[in-house]
Parts: sequence; C-alpha cells; structure tokens
Amino acid sequence: MKKILTVLFILCISAQVFAQITPKQIVGKWKYTVVTEMEDITGVLKFVEKEGNLTGEVYSDDGGMFAMTKVEIKEGNILYFELKPEYDVLKVTLNIDGEKFKGKGSTYESEFALFGEKSE
Repeated sequence: MKKILTVLFILCISAQVFAQITPKQIVGKWKYTVVTEMEDITGVLKFVEKEGNLTGEVYSDDGGMFAMTKVEIKEGNILYFELKPEYDVLKVTLNIDGEKFKGKGSTYESEFALFGEKSE
C-alpha cells in the first residue's frame, strides 16, 4: 500500500510539473500593465483560436490597437507573440501561471517588463 501511494504521489507531482498550457486556456481577454520608466501602460490582450491556431490583438487603454503577427505556445507555460506597429517589431514572452502572467518584451531599442491577469 505504501508503494502504491508513493507511486501515485510521484505521478501527481510529475503531471503538474510537465503540464502544458493549451490554446483553450489562453483564449479570452487578459488585462496587462507594461512597466516603463516614464509611466505604466495598460490595456487588454485579446486571444482567439481560428482554425486551430492562436491569433490575437493588443488594445491599449489610450485607444491604440495592434494585431499580433505571430502567437506561439512554447514549453514551460510560455506564450510568445509579436506585433509590428509601424516600423518596429515588438517581441513579447509571457510566463503563464493559471490566470496570471508576467513577462518581458523587447523592441529594437529597448526592453520592458509586463504583468497581468485574465479578465474573461
């Protein structure tokens, strides 16, 4: 009996460690805050699943909207996406933890931190 309980315990821990986020968990709206030296920028990330692929848009609270050009789920509960506003490319990597995230982004000129949580 002790061996069975030990094996079950190890399997449960292993399942949690190797659990991978799915597109279904990502789909929806996520509030975000970008931390900058000047002032924080807030808005909403909206993810949808079309034909088995994730796509999305970024809405800033000041009225801007940008379509994501690439969205990928990577190992370790990492969500990666890119935006191409005007002449720059923003690359964003988020570590998803349940319904919260934190991560970093970069442009050709700078890097920034961001965090947020699922709102819908």
